[in-house]
Amino acid sequence: MNKNIAFVFLALFAFSCQTEKDKTTTTSEAIPPELEIAAVAEAVNTLKERLIEPTEENLKAISHPDLTYGHSTGTIEDQAAFAEALLSGNNDYRSYDISEQVIKLEGNTAWVRHIMDAEVVIPTETLNVHLNVLTVWVKKDGKWILFARQAVKV
Repeated sequence: MNKNIAFVFLALFAFSCQTEKDKTTTTSEAIPPELEIAAVAEAVNTLKERLIEPTEENLKAISHPDLTYGHSTGTIEDQAAFAEALLSGNNDYRSYDISEQVIKLEGNTAWVRHIMDAEVVIPTETLNVHLNVLTVWVKKDGKWILFARQAVKV
């Protein structure tokens, strides 16, 4: 019995000695956070370019199969509807400028907030939009892909 109690205390002591770094999920490649943040920023820029020049292949490559894509109008799309809206011309981005971007990273997940100023042509008119955008990115097979997006009016 005393051996069991000693083992439990030893296990608790070993667990309590872990540093916060040990407890944080990290990428398997152990890439420095600054480089991961730069990679997320590059993924955001890639998404911006693909919204302006969409193809089915490049949209699938930048987005997660379980994507949820929320518009400021309340419309929510999955990956297929997101791609269809862009490929059909229902959402035709002519420009997309980013400002006030903030990126936070936790292991293989990142969130990005920025202000979007864009010109978007929809079937009935051309819109100049000014929105707060939140995107959530996950690292899959060594690259950052869009998992979720929500826009709200400023």
